[in-house]
Amino acid sequence: MYLLNNYNIELPRVLKSMIKSNLGKFFLITALFFIAPCNEAQGASQVIFKCNADVPTPIELIISKVGNKFHLAKFTVNAATVIDSADFKTVEKSSYHRSLVTEHSLTFNGGESEVIVSDYYSEEFDTLTKENTVTLQKNDIKKYWACDSTAISKLASIEDF
Repeated sequence: MYLLNNYNIELPRVLKSMIKSNLGKFFLITALFFIAPCNEAQGASQVIFKCNADVPTPIELIISKVGNKFHLAKFTVNAATVIDSADFKTVEKSSYHRSLVTEHSLTFNGGESEVIVSDYYSEEFDTLTKENTVTLQKNDIKKYWACDSTAISKLASIEDF
């Protein structure tokens, strides 16, 4: 028996000898380099923006990137789901920069509803300001939240589109 990943798995004699040889190790490692990125690209999601806030009402929002698409993975207000990601028809990324100020935003638009997440960074007036925000506009009602200190934003790493 050959011990593979802490399991007793019977491997063919040829495979055992390949694993023991340097050439066999080379082919095995090379195959792993090609397989791992393919599996990651197909199903892995990366959190792009995460926000928790308590004021004016408690919210939790998570935006993920799966492949080349952005997905509003979770948006709850007072522990109730507000909008389903399927409601959005377009997603747009934009950036604004001037001396000492940078803002990145991602807008999900679904006709009657729109969710805008943004990160704002400023060093103006000798004051450092970092703020992540969420704006929800639905049925002509606009709500705004400033995220707490646990917020995550990777909006700056995304090209505008």
